[in-house]
Amino acid sequence: MFFIMSIIVLICAHKISCMKKILFITLILSQTTFAQNSYRSYLKDNTSYREHSLDITKMKVEVSFEPQIGLVKGKVSHTFTVLQKNVDSVFFDAPEIKVKSASLNNQPLKYTIDKKGIWIFPSKPMNWDETGTIVFEYEATPRRGIYFIGWNIEESKIKNPFAVRKQIWTQGQGIDNRQWIPMYDDMNDKFITETVITFDADYQVLSNGKLISKKQNNDKTITWNYAMSKPHAGYLLMIGIGKYAIKQTKSSHGVPMNLYYYPEFADRAEPTYRYSEKMVDFLERETGIPYPWESYSQIMVQDFIFGAMENTTATIFGDFFNVDERAYKDRNYVGVNCHELTHQWFGDYITARDGRDTWLQESYATYFPKLFTRQIIGEDEYDWQRRGEQNTAIDASKKDRNPVRHTMGGTARVYPKGSGVISMLSYVLGDEEWKRALNYYLKTHAYSNVETNDLIQAIQDKLGKDLTWFFDEWLYKGGEPQYTIHYEDLIYKDGNRLTEIAIEQTHQRDEVVTLFKMPIVFEVHYKDGSFDKVTDWIDEQFEVVKINNKNKKDIAFVLFDPNSQVMKTVVFKKSFEELKEQVLTAQYMLDRYDALIALKEFDIAKKREILLAIFKKENFHAIKSEVINQLINDSNANTIETLKTVFNQSPSAPKLAAIKGLNTNEQLWKNTFENALSDSSYDVVLASLEKLCKLFPQDAKQYLDKTKDVYGMNNVVNIKWLELSIANNFDREKNTTALVNYTSTTWEFRTRNNAFTSIKALNYLDEKLIANIFDAMLSTNARLSGPTSQLAEHFGTQLNYKQMMIAFYHSKNWSDWQKETLKKQLNFL
Repeated sequence: MFFIMSIIVLICAHKISCMKKILFITLILSQTTFAQNSYRSYLKDNTSYREHSLDITKMKVEVSFEPQIGLVKGKVSHTFTVLQKNVDSVFFDAPEIKVKSASLNNQPLKYTIDKKGIWIFPSKPMNWDETGTIVFEYEATPRRGIYFIGWNIEESKIKNPFAVRKQIWTQGQGIDNRQWIPMYDDMNDKFITETVITFDADYQVLSNGKLISKKQNNDKTITWNYAMSKPHAGYLLMIGIGKYAIKQTKSSHGVPMNLYYYPEFADRAEPTYRYSEKMVDFLERETGIPYPWESYSQIMVQDFIFGAMENTTATIFGDFFNVDERAYKDRNYVGVNCHELTHQWFGDYITARDGRDTWLQESYATYFPKLFTRQIIGEDEYDWQRRGEQNTAIDASKKDRNPVRHTMGGTARVYPKGSGVISMLSYVLGDEEWKRALNYYLKTHAYSNVETNDLIQAIQDKLGKDLTWFFDEWLYKGGEPQYTIHYEDLIYKDGNRLTEIAIEQTHQRDEVVTLFKMPIVFEVHYKDGSFDKVTDWIDEQFEVVKINNKNKKDIAFVLFDPNSQVMKTVVFKKSFEELKEQVLTAQYMLDRYDALIALKEFDIAKKREILLAIFKKENFHAIKSEVINQLINDSNANTIETLKTVFNQSPSAPKLAAIKGLNTNEQLWKNTFENALSDSSYDVVLASLEKLCKLFPQDAKQYLDKTKDVYGMNNVVNIKWLELSIANNFDREKNTTALVNYTSTTWEFRTRNNAFTSIKALNYLDEKLIANIFDAMLSTNARLSGPTSQLAEHFGTQLNYKQMMIAFYHSKNWSDWQKETLKKQLNFL
């Protein structure tokens, strides 16, 4: 699954507690906190093994819906084999589900219901290896697991991709399918599923597996019958319903692919699903395992509570990834798309036995998109994503030092750190050997549950290598190494010359974090452009590596672990001349970038010409952006004219660095920023508009007129346009009405969040807005309810606004769960 958080991805963008998915994406704190809490909830539910009395071999679900009231009418049939010697009762998870009847092999079955589910009692005990079928007929009105979007809201007549739509979709991970199906949906059981869904004929219906039949009924409904041919975990069962067009395509090896999109926005289908077919080919090649299911579908949905979810054969993802060509430049679905597809192998084909081994799913689903990035964009972007993973893991260790496999490891360990660990595993073994072991691991555990020891054993069995030490230091224990490095250029009396490099592991050590053992590459670069290189195993606290300088050359700079293969922090003091040589001549982008970062401590006058040379030479966005960060407020005319050239280039990041970093010389940049109002990137337009209106308020009307028809993803540009118009007193009443409308239920949640952010900036509140805030706080989507409750708390610190909200609360008739939810979020009610 893909959680939206600060990680790395290609990305531009999972899910864990279902667990999943990002890729480099930066989110607001409330979203990241939600992902962390969801991850903890997921692990709490999935770290203990529940005994099985029955082996469920098939589950058939037959459902219809009354979406206006969120009602599920269902029948579920569980075909089973008895596992234990004597079974006189069986429990099925079914919280708050109203079971209307139960039967065993077509005979009525005695049952009792409690808050968590249903107990069934056969008329006589069942014995080993007996087979049978248990059937429940039931109704449910769940607030989790299945979501009814937009059914009590009049659909907008505005043609806008982010206006509310009528949909039904499910989210089973971690254990939420039990909210609408009496079932067992923990990770540690697999069975074949079949779904039969009856719904309005105007809508498309998707579920897992192959579409077996599609029957037109007399009441203007259609009954859709989908079935899997291989077993998968129950939490991966899904349903998606809405009005869609479908692009049917195939991978190069013939895997059928169905890509669902909104028909009125057909132009967004290609940029949204770009590279989808190539991803299947890529993963088949990397794993050596053909796509393991009958077909692959993807469906976008509104108000999705995570980023995306890898349901077997049928990924669901948030339509906030439904991008047009302009939005693709800022943030797209490519990384998340590859992440979810990877799960068809890692998560669906093989599934972690419980939550402690979720890294076997999420880390791999972060690792392979990183490799795919290298294929479609290049080595520098791949290395940049590796560095981002390393930084995320190191930052997490500043808060705690929990291991990847710890139940409180958190998203930073299960996604980016785990992905970085897999990269290091490939580095230690070698790419060819790693792929050989991985292929054996997948084949050995096909359609089964796995745990970390299975991977360790696969490496031993296929390669004859014991990597217990590697798994111990990188997965079972926490932290990352810190190395302090210095070197000496030794010249002996006999004329021999030697470079002596001293290494010390200086991180805190205890029973949680120990000394690290890793193969490290050392390079000594000389001023004539040549270099010497050795690889040594570093596993002691203090070590010295000696490199013979046989040709007695002068040293330009020394590299410890070139291209940052090992996750670590390094203290390695270098002179200005060494940094200059490294930033201009090092082979790998990361080594040049590290030297560039180290140059920050030097005065602009000393480094100006070097930075400008780098700016002209380098193409990679991160290096250009860092040069801009260091030079943006330089008054030198040559500097300004050189940096302005970035606005003639495609990448958005350097332009944004210039716009956001400028604090002086505003007049010299004014014309450049004005031209950026027509940039192909929505993010650049947004940043330019905000900056110009701040720096030159007397010209705000001109800037607003130029951007009045730009909306952006989730209407973010138009919402900022309304905020700035109101702040500058342009059509204040009309624009306030439009901004408040964006907070209403006629829009998907990100549009609403964007509008609420602008409302807070304006410190505006009225009765209609209060109603929209309370509605949002009651949303099942925590990425809407969480930020909105924080907004309400903000308004609650102002007496008049607080009184308005209290009066609104007491003017309504709330249900018990609504009262409980609102009072939990607002302590002044």
